[in-house]
Amino acid sequence: MQDQLELPELILTVYHQDLPFYTTLLQSGVEIKSSSNETMAHFLNRLPGFTMDYITDTVQTIFLNGTAVDDLTTKLGPENPVLAISAAMPGLAGAIFRRNSFHAALRTPTGNATVAGKDSEPTFVTLKLFNSIARERGIELLNLGVNIKTSRFNTFFTKRTALFEKIVEIKLSNTKVKKEDSIALLDQTKNINLRITTIYG
Repeated sequence: MQDQLELPELILTVYHQDLPFYTTLLQSGVEIKSSSNETMAHFLNRLPGFTMDYITDTVQTIFLNGTAVDDLTTKLGPENPVLAISAAMPGLAGAIFRRNSFHAALRTPTGNATVAGKDSEPTFVTLKLFNSIARERGIELLNLGVNIKTSRFNTFFTKRTALFEKIVEIKLSNTKVKKEDSIALLDQTKNINLRITTIYG
């Protein structure tokens, strides 16, 4: 994917039927290059599969730095913003945080997320995808490659040892490595570019 950092590349080859399980990795966040004056709408529209129709119809809940935001023209802001998005969540909490909801007035006031000023600064957005959005859009992101902190990757597999054992092949910086050695090798770098390919089996 465009706008990625130049990082060591980690390529996982997994069975095709297992790939959807990896989309939950996106809940922990991936890093994407942006600028402080870029709007949420423009940022999301750059992601594969995030057409404006999809964003309008499917992206129902947006948190920017922990604040629920309705306006897609809100700017991301500097200092590595965190953007979490999901489809509609169930229950009253889902109704309260849903974009443009009648219940939005029940939110605890958290300040204005819109950034003032015209100067644009480079930044990296931590993007988190949840529920059906992670399942629908995550596979393509993982196929193309995402930047992720190695600590998040290692934590993901620490809790999913059975999934880790089913990995067919691991390559780090174009060199095949043993599964039992991979976690220790990854501990030597802070961030990686993770790409997942599949085979049928």
